[in-house]
Amino acid sequence: MNPRSEIPPDASAALYFLPGQYLFATFGEDKSTLKALSSTQVARAFRDLHTDTGWLDRRILRYREAPEGNAILSYEPASMRTIFVELPGGYIETITIPLPTLILLGKGKDYFLWATAATRISSKTCLAVAPLPNIGSRLQGKICFGRNEVPECHPSSVPAVWKLIFETPFNHDNVNDKCLAEPTDVRNLLVDLSRQKPKRFPNSELLISNTTIDDAWEAIVEGRRYDSRF
Repeated sequence: MNPRSEIPPDASAALYFLPGQYLFATFGEDKSTLKALSSTQVARAFRDLHTDTGWLDRRILRYREAPEGNAILSYEPASMRTIFVELPGGYIETITIPLPTLILLGKGKDYFLWATAATRISSKTCLAVAPLPNIGSRLQGKICFGRNEVPECHPSSVPAVWKLIFETPFNHDNVNDKCLAEPTDVRNLLVDLSRQKPKRFPNSELLISNTTIDDAWEAIVEGRRYDSRF
């Protein structure tokens, strides 16, 4: 058998699946080697495999695949958005308002949302509480999607998650401590903005922290507790 017959020219190794066994081949300039592996050895090798893109330059900032669950970072620039807000009495009002830049972090099927006053996003960007209902209290940031089915973290699923965020009606859950002017119910601020029609979300309303995007990633994805609010 010629181990290089159908192997890409830049490959340094390959794994062959044969009836009842696996063969691991390495390719060198002078010689090639073959080693038999058990299914347990193969499973162990892939179980501990992690891939991480690091920081990217698009709206998908970072993506990681790991056995304990994929993780992803994305953002939406500050812009005008049409959202749906359930008001007291159950009436759902459609409003168009400016929203600040929003930072989305997902792990598995759990997603977290924050805002930022920054115009340029980096790992050191400081997070603010997202001025929206249905988001975990203070800086915790976990999104409650209700009964909506949420996709697993993957670059291809990010648009669907943002669509859920903007198109699912915001209700009375977690409406407090989201902004300065309306600490008991952020919906009042959102409705006021729709009437006042400012061009930009007032950053003076944001509850800004010293916690960075990198801190959030380390705490939620890596499990390192930088801040008790995570």
